[in-house]
Amino acid sequence: MNSFGRIFRISIFGESHGESVGIVIDGCSAGLSLTVEDFLPDLEKRKGGTQKGTTPRKEDDLPIFKSGIFNDKTTGAPITILFENKNTRSSDYERQRAVPRPGHADFVAREKAGAFEDYRGSGHFSGRLTVALVAAGVIAKKLLQQTPLRRRGAYGATDEYGYITNPPEQWKFLSEFAKQNRKSSTEAEDKLWQAVRNRKINGCKFRRQHPIAGFIPDFVCLEKKLIVEVDGDYHNADEQAQYDKVRTSWLKENNYRLVRFTNDQVLKNMPWVVEEIGKHLLSESDSPSPLERESEGEVSGGITITSSILEIGGEKDLDKGLQKAIDNKDSIGGIIECRASGLPVGLGEPFFDSVESVLSHIVFAIPAVRGIEFGTGFAAAKMFGSQHNDAIEDMSGKTRTNHAGGVVGGLTNSNELVFRIAIKPTSSTPKEQTTLNWETEKVETVSVKGRHDLCIALRVPVILEAVTAIALADLMLLEQQIKRVLS
Repeated sequence: MNSFGRIFRISIFGESHGESVGIVIDGCSAGLSLTVEDFLPDLEKRKGGTQKGTTPRKEDDLPIFKSGIFNDKTTGAPITILFENKNTRSSDYERQRAVPRPGHADFVAREKAGAFEDYRGSGHFSGRLTVALVAAGVIAKKLLQQTPLRRRGAYGATDEYGYITNPPEQWKFLSEFAKQNRKSSTEAEDKLWQAVRNRKINGCKFRRQHPIAGFIPDFVCLEKKLIVEVDGDYHNADEQAQYDKVRTSWLKENNYRLVRFTNDQVLKNMPWVVEEIGKHLLSESDSPSPLERESEGEVSGGITITSSILEIGGEKDLDKGLQKAIDNKDSIGGIIECRASGLPVGLGEPFFDSVESVLSHIVFAIPAVRGIEFGTGFAAAKMFGSQHNDAIEDMSGKTRTNHAGGVVGGLTNSNELVFRIAIKPTSSTPKEQTTLNWETEKVETVSVKGRHDLCIALRVPVILEAVTAIALADLMLLEQQIKRVLS
């Protein structure tokens, strides 16, 4: 019907020339920061009337939040967002009521609804409703940024950078050991924890007794790669000094910084201790940013989705493709590619809920989509198996080529997800065409008037990013890769 998703579930409503269009988003994690400003960049990209070849119809497209957001944070309850329709010209469609437009849903919608459908501007079948998809996509994109930093590790799958920096068995052992440590903490450790917890210093989050590569520091800020320890004189012992040397070497190699305080300093001069920690948090670290590490192929933070137009009317020069339509006084289509990076191994389910199946399902909700292909797509039919197979290079799943487009057996394989869609020419065209007149039951000539896109493909990239993010967010929640409550 009008809903999609299992955990991150969306329900779309409204008509092109009705009072408004909108969307209800259920299953969004609580604690996600959301403001109107978060939506504006993507909504602006989708707007008509802002670039050559798009419809002159302009709407404000400002999201109106009706539920699910409180104090600029999601509450975990269903989110309802409305977009008002203010720039409508319904009379354009009143004149065409008797003649269904070729390529549009006019004829089938009338038959399905028994002539009760809202026919103005294609009603509920209109591309106007994609503004609601873009809004849901903004939220999905933000959720996909909540996934931990990842690094291609030496222990099998893509490990969480700063979280699993040691083999899984060791991580499990250390985590249990850390829990016991917390129960026997010192007075100084408890006092410092109260001072640093809940982002009290420079808004930075600290974790207590969090394993780092075989070590269990008292406190660690993973974002700033700063370790804080409280201890007595035992670090002066020879055996402990040797252990500290090994640990310090590892920390330095991996760009962690260490600041140590004595029990007396914490108990007797807490303001100074807090000030010192604040200075270290503000100081520059030798640690590369997640973006820098990603460019080096080491880590990526969150999931990134980008779409771009590859061609219009068979022309890679987009202006040349548009000009073909202008010269012919007609509309034209195009091909758009979408790429998603930072995905873990194993998203999706075999057969009916494969990644390709789920994405294809929602991609075809975009009006004007006529086809989809993943990786090499239809070109694979002309290749040998030895050519098409992607050779696996390391334990993270990285492959030498990406003919599969990042999906094998219906599951993501940690490589970049790559797929392309074909967008048909806008059905509304000033060219004269023939159609059936419902009232006379005779075929006659018609020319579609009104405000229409010369090339719908120009506005689709941001919509494609949105629906891709929606599908991936749902899959990530199903795999429990995104928390239901965000800190």
